[in-house]
Amino acid sequence: APAEIPKKERIFFQEVHAIVEDLALKLGTSGEKWLQSATKKPKYFEFTPVELYAITERMKLAEPTTNGDGKTDVANYVEFLHNVRNLKIRGARGYVGTSNIIWNSLPFGLNLCKNVTALWISDFDVRMIHDLYSVRSTCKRIVIHYSMKKLSVKPDEMLPIENQEKWSSLEETDFSFNELEEIDESISLLNLVWKMNLSHNLLTNIGDHLQHLTMLTELNLSHNAIEDLDMWYTKLGNVKHLYLAGNKISALNGLHKLYSLEFLDLADNIVASPDEIRAVGTLPCLDHLILQGNPVQQVIEYRIKVLEHFGERAVEVKLDSRKPDQREADTISVRLALRKAREEKEEQTRNTALGIDKRTKLNLSIFF
Repeated sequence: APAEIPKKERIFFQEVHAIVEDLALKLGTSGEKWLQSATKKPKYFEFTPVELYAITERMKLAEPTTNGDGKTDVANYVEFLHNVRNLKIRGARGYVGTSNIIWNSLPFGLNLCKNVTALWISDFDVRMIHDLYSVRSTCKRIVIHYSMKKLSVKPDEMLPIENQEKWSSLEETDFSFNELEEIDESISLLNLVWKMNLSHNLLTNIGDHLQHLTMLTELNLSHNAIEDLDMWYTKLGNVKHLYLAGNKISALNGLHKLYSLEFLDLADNIVASPDEIRAVGTLPCLDHLILQGNPVQQVIEYRIKVLEHFGERAVEVKLDSRKPDQREADTISVRLALRKAREEKEEQTRNTALGIDKRTKLNLSIFF
């Protein structure tokens, strides 16, 4: 005889059937209207993992698609999922209702989603989601909060990265507020992404795989545990906007060849000396630098000493969202002129010494 299903679980599975019928009724009544309004003003339709799990399980059953009246026809939610463009999945902690079923233990597939362009997942273990092949080809924006510890959705997948399917339409990703400790090689599957948010994670470095994202121009790594920027210019060649607020950064040497960089946010780090800015002061496109909340702000004439490292471009650079005022601009101009005069004098002294040395050698050669 088959094993007896525990009462709580039996009740839960009965509820699953009821959930599917409720969804079919709801979407059969108002689904089309919602889809039409969403085309005029984009908005997310929200499902729970329980609902998507129920749909996944119902699609496996060899039962009639309707009970006869058509109101609870399976086709209602199948058609809706085929057409919905912005999909949100919101999970929860703990157990489902009075059952022993844990929210994050309910696997489901998204194979019915044929036209999703934006996917938002919150408070749910992304490893429980499968059949993403349609979503991979249509999704342009994905948001995942409080839902993952690794970027790999399938960490045990045996296929090498080069043989896995890429997210062929994805342009924007927001993986903030997770528990990511590394940026693994699966990031290379997002090769068309231009905007990426990895803030509020547990990252200490960026690894070696972001270099494969050649379209990436905006990267947010704020509020992680990053200390060292060594050789970052070899990994972020095309980045224009870089957010690094709330880390533990003291030196900027690794950014000195990021020639595309236009905006750099270093608020709330531990940069202590204006001389650290020398590394980014020669970047030709950098015109906005944020250093609020760093020890360097306590240095006398902080703004002037920082902006001075931008040379003739200093008057065009925003420091902490403000360009230099006239007094600052005049002071910087005088300091630059004095520095130039000093450097010219030093060079002249060197050349003179070099000339004397050459003449001395020439004179000595006459005698030998």
